[in-house]
Amino acid sequence: MEKLTFVQSMNAWKDAMHNKDRSRLDELLSEDFIWENIAMEGKSSKEETIQFSLKITDEVPSFRIGECQSLFESDELLVGSHGVHQDDRDDTIVLCVVNLCDKGSKIKMWRHLRGESLK
Repeated sequence: MEKLTFVQSMNAWKDAMHNKDRSRLDELLSEDFIWENIAMEGKSSKEETIQFSLKITDEVPSFRIGECQSLFESDELLVGSHGVHQDDRDDTIVLCVVNLCDKGSKIKMWRHLRGESLK
C-alpha cells in the first residue's frame, strides 16, 4: 500500500461524513485505531469513529468539512488543518495530528483540536 497523505486521509473522512461511504476510512484506519478529541478528552475506537462519521449529517445536516491543508508529512506523522461549516455557528478550523503505522499506509491515531473564531 502506498504512503498516505493528509489530503487523502481527509478525503476518506469526507466520503464517510458527506456520502455515507465508509469503505476508504475503514481501509485506512488500523484495527487498533484511536480517535482523540483533545479539547473534550474523549477517545473513540475504529468502529465508533466510523459510526460517528456516518451519522454526523443526520444529527447536524449542515455539517461540512471544508478546505484542507497539509502542514507536515512523513512516514510516521501527518499534520494538517481543515475548515468546518455548520449552520448557526461560525466556521471553525481544526488542527489534526495523525500517527501512522504500516510504513505510512494506515492511521493508528487521529488527534484534533477545533479552534473557534475569536470576535
